[in-house]
Amino acid sequence: MTRKKRHRRRLTIGDWMIHSVLGLLFLIAVFPFYYVLIVSFADPVVYIHKVAYILPYSFDFQAYRMLVEDSMLGSSLKISAFITVVGTFISILLTLMAAYGLSKKGSPLRRFFMTLVLIPMFFWGQLIPYYLQIKSLGLINKVWVMILPLIVSPFYLVILKNYFLSIPASLEESAKLDGANDLRILFQIIVPISLPVIASITLFFAVDKWNEWWHAMLFVNDQKKWPLQMMLRDMLSSLTNSSISAIGKLMASKYKNMNPLSARMAAIILATIPILLVYPFLQRYFTKGIMIGSIKE
Repeated sequence: MTRKKRHRRRLTIGDWMIHSVLGLLFLIAVFPFYYVLIVSFADPVVYIHKVAYILPYSFDFQAYRMLVEDSMLGSSLKISAFITVVGTFISILLTLMAAYGLSKKGSPLRRFFMTLVLIPMFFWGQLIPYYLQIKSLGLINKVWVMILPLIVSPFYLVILKNYFLSIPASLEESAKLDGANDLRILFQIIVPISLPVIASITLFFAVDKWNEWWHAMLFVNDQKKWPLQMMLRDMLSSLTNSSISAIGKLMASKYKNMNPLSARMAAIILATIPILLVYPFLQRYFTKGIMIGSIKE
């Protein structure tokens, strides 16, 4: 190895410009989360007298204490965990099987079922028919109303189906010669070589389930069955408005001197932590998954 190769390449003016732009973009992306974090710990008195909040002037845990001490928060956290774990498992399982079936070019009625999958991507049945359908299925005030209507995403199904089409057909043909059926081929051959895209879609499903609150707002009146996001929404509304529930009235009376913005920021942090804890374990698969299809060999 020559001396020139041993030395690191000197950065040019162009390199410095690129690094500066990337650093600026990094600060723009990170600063909102940093601001949310420091404001969530802000003391109400100190916050009122500060126009801009760049450095933390104080640490007050009142907002977090309000959220953690609420008796309903624990049950709503369990419901959100149930929706996320069970919903994600069922969604990825059904999406896998549906995508594998639709990737079979010789399957009967393949185009017909593919059309049925694509229609919901462009057209929706509107809210009133949707509500009547949910009511006819007996899902009103049920936890399953936040799982079953969103069980399969046509968008993720199409992505997975297109990836399965890129897998060489010789793999399946060899497995069939050895006597393997379709289920065995799917779970023992196709799934192991498709882990990056499956992990990416699993992460997307998990984020969607964890952030679910819209169906709870429409179809769940029982506050004991509210997910975490709906519970936090109700708490935050009670701090800025008169209140919208008994829980909201309790929180508003107990913490009437609290800075509403700090409570909002604390709720954002609590709702974000679970996803931040899961993402590092799926990062390597996620990075590979989002690159699928961008490189042609």
